[in-house]
Amino acid sequence: MRKRSVGINVRVSVTEKRKMTLMAKRCGLSLSEYLRQRALGYEPGGHPPKEVFDVLDKLDEIAENCSAREGVAINAQTDRMRDLLIGSN
Repeated sequence: MRKRSVGINVRVSVTEKRKMTLMAKRCGLSLSEYLRQRALGYEPGGHPPKEVFDVLDKLDEIAENCSAREGVAINAQTDRMRDLLIGSN
């Protein structure tokens, strides 16, 4: 068994963390394992095509340019769409 004793700290936005956590969940992996696999060149399966997430990312950008109230509503909808696509257990 490998001994993992060194940590790597990475700063991400709330939206980025949410996306990574959802992708990891869909692949049945912890966030750490998902990020480790991606960083080492593996592509865990089980997620929709990149283009689907490109559209959701664009909606997140639109939300950032709206009023706070509208942005929250748009983000809530895109979160629901991500949950439907990826599955929320």
